Amino acid sequence: MKIAKQNTSVTKILDRSVIFIAISILLISGISCAKKATTPAAATQVATVRPGNLTVSTSVDGNLVMPQAYNLLFGAPGDVRDVFVQEGDVVKEGTVLATLDNTNAKLGVESSNNNVQTVLSKLYENVPLLPQFPVQLTNQDPLSPTYGKLIGQLDSRTSYAYYYPNATLLSAYSWAQDEVNSANALYQSDNYTAAASELYVALSDLDACIQILEDTINNPKSGLGNIAPFVPDDEAGITEMEILTDQSWEISYIVQLRKVVDSIKQGQADIATVRGLMAQGKYEAAGPMFAPLLKQVSNIGKTVIQNINVISSHNYSTVYGKDISLYFYGAAADKLSAALKGIETGGLASPELNDNLRIAQHYMQICNSILGSNDYVLQHGLSLKNEQQYHVDLANALVSLGNAKDDFLKTVVLAPFDGTVVSVGVKKNDVLSAIDYASKTAVQLVDTSQIKFQGKVDEIDILKIKTGQKATIEVDAVPNKTFTGTVSFISPFGTPDTNNVVKFPITILLDPTEVALKGGLTATADIAISTVENALLVPLSAVTTTSAGSFVTVVDVATGKQEKRQVTLGSQNLQFAEVLSGLKEGDKVIIVETANAAPIVKGLPRGAGPPPPSNR
Repeated sequence: MKIAKQNTSVTKILDRSVIFIAISILLISGISCAKKATTPAAATQVATVRPGNLTVSTSVDGNLVMPQAYNLLFGAPGDVRDVFVQEGDVVKEGTVLATLDNTNAKLGVESSNNNVQTVLSKLYENVPLLPQFPVQLTNQDPLSPTYGKLIGQLDSRTSYAYYYPNATLLSAYSWAQDEVNSANALYQSDNYTAAASELYVALSDLDACIQILEDTINNPKSGLGNIAPFVPDDEAGITEMEILTDQSWEISYIVQLRKVVDSIKQGQADIATVRGLMAQGKYEAAGPMFAPLLKQVSNIGKTVIQNINVISSHNYSTVYGKDISLYFYGAAADKLSAALKGIETGGLASPELNDNLRIAQHYMQICNSILGSNDYVLQHGLSLKNEQQYHVDLANALVSLGNAKDDFLKTVVLAPFDGTVVSVGVKKNDVLSAIDYASKTAVQLVDTSQIKFQGKVDEIDILKIKTGQKATIEVDAVPNKTFTGTVSFISPFGTPDTNNVVKFPITILLDPTEVALKGGLTATADIAISTVENALLVPLSAVTTTSAGSFVTVVDVATGKQEKRQVTLGSQNLQFAEVLSGLKEGDKVIIVETANAAPIVKGLPRGAGPPPPSNR
């Protein structure tokens, strides 16, 4: 009995072991099954074939550069008087950045200006009178092709023989006409500031015409001034006066010249109106006024030439020039002073500087026309050699004046463009010697608004790239941000790299952006080399290409039925392909995406509208 009990215990122990082993096997099997159940199956996505714009681009690696970065220096030695900027300042073009003590430079300008006046006075003292008119001009339309040639011939012979009112009046008028024409062209190109400047100078040249004509009418030395005060402004009573004085031609001529003056003044008023509208920003209102203004200036030219012919044919015995010459000399000096003041207020680019210098130059040319007659010099016994020496002295004096002005400008550092100050190399009271002034940077200025991308394109792609093509730029230092630009330069000369692949430098001008980009940043540009509009697009991830062709799997979403279909493809980029045949809009194609596969781009390319929805 004892043995039987022991056997029974052993049997129970064996039974329990078998049960334990069985349970363990089942548990292990369950764990294994669970692991198998968690293994993912291939994920399937469905994309819809839709139309869109397919942009094909080429990628270029490169860097950002700032095309305008200058080290600005003083042009002369001296003591630094003021420095007006510091690092980080944003300045406008023409802003004064730093100055030297310009006391000596100012004295140089004043001395040179006085020298010019002295030479002019000596020239005038030796040429006190004017000769007769030797030439009668033909009556030509100022708009005719030969008119400009005639004016050029007269100006090239600037002498007393063509003085009053031939050359000076014609010169002043021709300048005014050119300026009004130029203003019209500038207005048409939306350059309103430059157009307004041209009209401003035209007003001064027309004023010169008025001064010449009024001097003819009122100056007693002209032969008309003795009776002009008694000639009424209107024609009533003129006939009776002609009978009493027996000066019928002179009286008629005074009346005619007054009409010319009135027409020029009306032209000035119309020009002033146009300038006023442009100053107020009413550009559309100013536009229609240019056509009648051009016609009006042309009519003024006709009357000017008609009256030149009249005075030439009657040929006064006494012709003069002292008073009007002194007037224009004084007016030129005033304009030079205004030009110098323009530098202080607006810098080198100020309209006051440029416009007043032009007007002063015109007035000086009129003075030279009055005072420069070899014929007169010979007639009155002054040797040609001495007369020529006066002109040489005047030319030298004007050159010295120009040099003095340049020396004055060298004492000022001006901003040549809108930009940011990145460093300042001088401080107040620094002494710049004649040895180091030309090498010591006063201010370093960078234009941060103008950013360019520079890179190199492989020879395989270079012929596909054209100037004007659009590009998108990604900067490594600015993630999740895309910039735009335009191809502005393609080098005609390529160089081989270390792998002996020929590459061509290109430049892309970036569009303005609010991001503070910096020169030297690494970037990548995608240049759009072609665009297919309204193309039928299929994702490349849905296409399988074999030796037999390209295939996609089309699925009926409702029934789940799948069909393998061959397609013909056209242009492609990295995401999409153009479908030429085999699919139609709205077809659903299968995209197989595995766990380790690269991510699939589901959107349409740039310009193709919103991405198509995906269905599972």
